Amino acid sequence: MSSPTPLAMLKHVHHGAYRCRDAEQTRWFYEDVLGLPLTLAMEFDEEPGTGRKVDYMHLFFQMGDDNFIAFFDAPDSADEMQFRPRHAFDLHLAFEVDTMEELKDWRRRINKAGRPCFGPVDHEFIHSIYFVDPNGIPLEITVRDPSYDKVVAADAAKAHDALKAWTERTRARKEALFGAALDMRGIDTSKTDFSRVKAAMENGKDAQQEQSKDA
Repeated sequence: MSSPTPLAMLKHVHHGAYRCRDAEQTRWFYEDVLGLPLTLAMEFDEEPGTGRKVDYMHLFFQMGDDNFIAFFDAPDSADEMQFRPRHAFDLHLAFEVDTMEELKDWRRRINKAGRPCFGPVDHEFIHSIYFVDPNGIPLEITVRDPSYDKVVAADAAKAHDALKAWTERTRARKEALFGAALDMRGIDTSKTDFSRVKAAMENGKDAQQEQSKDA
């Protein structure tokens, strides 16, 4: 398989988006507690790309680097199981501050707001505090240690070798768990006609509406 043509380097994370229980409760936490201003609160009645009718609000909170954390409030398709606290291995979001004093100030503020927050935890190149938002999303605030650049540079020099060794050691276990899904390289979908996917979704929606009428 040939190497892809180099393109412009990806930069920033414009936004990460998650589902929320309730727009106002989420606004309280991210704006009033974490200090991220609510910048967009857009209401829609259909799903982008499919046209499927769905009533939802898309919220954006602006961070200090002008990027965003975003949420979907879609009550008709939400389920309480979606908001149980996740394991940090499955999902977490880490913010960054500049000093240890700022990190500890945030820990105190979050605890006073009624959200348990613990740390700092020493990760040898960063220190972090941890808490969970009202939607079950694990959150982290971190500060770089003085050794940060040195540790990152040393690890970068051996990262590919470490990954190769890890892959060789764990490959058999993962093949037993995931099978063909373990390697999705080489599948070119650049010329795929996705109109049939949209049509299938529309047909499914029409069938659901007919079933609702019969019921």
